[in-house]
Order: sequence, then structure tokens, then C-alpha cells
Amino acid sequence: MNALQKTVVTAIDAKRDEILAIADHLLKNPESGYREFKTSDFVRSELEKLGLEVKSGLAITGVRADIDSGKPGPKIAVMGELDALPVPSHIFADPATGAAHACGHHAQLTMMLAAAKVLTPVIKELSGSIAFIAVPAEEFQALEYCRQLMDEGKIAYCGGKPEFIRQGFLDDIDMVLLIHAGHDTFTPESFNGFCMKQIIFKGRAAHGGLNPWAGVNAATMARQALNMIDGQRDIFNDKDSVRIHGIISDGGSAVNVVPARAELELQVRAKTPEAVKNACAVVDRCVKAAAMAFGGGVEIHNLGGYMPYRSCSELNAVHAGNLKELCNGELTNFGHRGSSTDMGDVSMLMPALHAYSGGFSGSPHAKDFVVVDPELAYIQGAKLLAMDAVTLLENDAVKAREIAALPKVMDKKSYLEFKELMSSSEYHDYM
Repeated sequence: MNALQKTVVTAIDAKRDEILAIADHLLKNPESGYREFKTSDFVRSELEKLGLEVKSGLAITGVRADIDSGKPGPKIAVMGELDALPVPSHIFADPATGAAHACGHHAQLTMMLAAAKVLTPVIKELSGSIAFIAVPAEEFQALEYCRQLMDEGKIAYCGGKPEFIRQGFLDDIDMVLLIHAGHDTFTPESFNGFCMKQIIFKGRAAHGGLNPWAGVNAATMARQALNMIDGQRDIFNDKDSVRIHGIISDGGSAVNVVPARAELELQVRAKTPEAVKNACAVVDRCVKAAAMAFGGGVEIHNLGGYMPYRSCSELNAVHAGNLKELCNGELTNFGHRGSSTDMGDVSMLMPALHAYSGGFSGSPHAKDFVVVDPELAYIQGAKLLAMDAVTLLENDAVKAREIAALPKVMDKKSYLEFKELMSSSEYHDYM
């Protein structure tokens, strides 16, 4: 550990009580995606205390503050996520909304703010610049609310990072650092991407007892579509890690009425953009076939989703080296994860670190996901973020320059074209 890294680590230790107070405040004030107004105000206030000029209201609730060394070099982002999840049974759930930090995003924000507190005083000893960014709506929840925001022209995507990309708030960023809450220190090799689908079957209502033959049963179409999708599972190549799952969100309004409307919400996940696209085509084929078989109609609304995440081995190596220096820890490579994150969208455009910290127990997204070791959950992660930033931007930012020059998976134009494809709608009428 060099002298500047020791400086930021020592500063975090000195601010330990202040950092833990931030974590406690965020934990006890959870808010869901694109509704994180109190959280956003708190983050803005903490950054303003450092004398920073803060931009807020980005993609509704996002926050960003930059510091500049005054010397040329890449711009790195240290990022945290603002939103909580609807888990009403969680011990720290908001009694009014049911929102709870059952994924630990409050820990990300705490680490980001702690890093800002110790990096701001030493930025002139580095090269390049740092953006401290809090992004909304990683959890892809409350689809009706998101659709309302879309109809009002406030957003185009349910995910906060895709919306940040679309609106240009990451255009000047060269790489992103984020540490997620977890049970152990590791980094995934990759995550699945996904497309969210709303599928609405249209039939004809009729009396279920007197003349059901006069109706067209939308719920039957939905059931058969799900059966056909289930029957397709063995056609997907294992290497693509395809997952298709969802719910029947509307199956009719009365038992004695043939349903004229039924709705499915499905997530179609896979390991590459092309595999997501191909799996979506299979789902669309099944739902159109079900509508055709029963003489109904079907609307297919693609509500966007997240790109697959691709890890950056060079950023992982920086993080692993600092973990070794800090506590002689080992950074495990988890391999592929079947879940998804909108950090995948970022990783298509620039190098990204999505590492995990320890200090939590229980199952993520469940009522028992809680902090059991604050030192690991908040303090160690903050130290690692600060150390990573120093490693990247010290010595004329040579390491950051090297990583920023790595080839990208997509440019912004091709990224937005793919997102547009995954946000399209179509209607098929066989009545």
C-alpha cells in the first residue's frame, strides 16, 4: 500500500462513526425506483458538504458531483444505486410503502459517499477526474409506474443506468467502479441480460355457464402460451444460460365470465445480446401461436431490460490487488450469474467493475438480508473504492489510460439501436 492509499484508508478509519451514521440513515429510509426523492436529497446534501457542485434530478432522482485534478487523464465514476425493493416483511421496511434495502443498495451509497469524503481532499495529487454518481431504479420494479413516466416523456427505460446512458450523463465517463452488497468478496465473470415482456391476450367475453361457446377465452390462450414456452426449453443451448420466467398478472375478472383479457409479464434472460434476441423470438412465436389457435388477439410489448454484463479483467485485477494489500484477502471469480443488473448496459460501453463486499447474511431480495458485520459491509468497501481510484489515477493515470483504451463491446449508437429493438410493441389479430 503506497502513501496516498494509506492516507485515504486512514481517513476512512477516522470517519468511521460518520460513515456508519450515513449507512443507518439510508437503511432506514428506503424508497423504490424513480421515487428515491429523500435518498437523492440526502446524497446531494452529503456531497455539497464537501464543497462540490452537485447536479441532481438526473433521470428524475439521479445525482452526480465531479472532482478534477487539473491534470489530463481519464474520468472514472464511483457509483452507487439509490433504490430499494418491495419487501414489506423486512425488519427495516417502510411501513407505508413496503420498500426495504433487501439488496443492500444503501451500502453501495455509503461506500460511494465515504470514498468521496476521502478522495476529494487528495484529488490534486492524482491525474484525470472522478465523478461520484448515484443512479436510480436498478431493480426494474413497478412497471405500471414506469410506463406512466414513459407516457409523460420523463424516461424511456425502466432502468436508471440505461436512462443515464440515453440522456448522456455517462458520455464523458471512461470507466465505472461499483461495489455491491453480499456475503463475500468476489466478482462475477458475467451476468445475464434480459428483456421484460408484457403480453396481453384479447378474447371475447361470454357467460361461462350459459353460452361459453360464444366466447374466446383469453386465459386459455395465456395458459397454452406458457405450456408452449415450457416445451421449448430444451432447444436453448446451455452456453447461452437462457432463463424464461414470469407471472400471470391478469387472468380475468369474474369466475362466471369467459375472460376477454389475460396478461402475462415475462422476463427473458440470456448471456449475450444475440441470445436474448433469439429467446425473445421463441417466446413471441409461442404467444402468437396460442392466439391463432383460439382465434384471439395478442399484444406483445417489449418493455426494455438490461444488457448482459461483461467483466473487465484489468479492473478486477486492480481491485484484487488492493484487496490483497488491504487485508490479505482473495477476490474470488464467481463465474456466470443467471441474474441481471443494469451495470451490464454500462459494461457494453466502457470497462466496469461490479465487485461484491461481505458483511451481509440472508438471501438477497428477502426479509432476512441484513448487515451482520458493518466493517465488511461499509468500511472495507469504502476503503477499496478509494484505493482503486488512487491506483487508477496515480502516476499520470497510467493504469486508467491503459484500461480506458481497451476495445468496447458496443458504441452508443449500436447500443441504443438494440435497446430500441427491445422496447418495441406489436399486435396480432386472429379473431
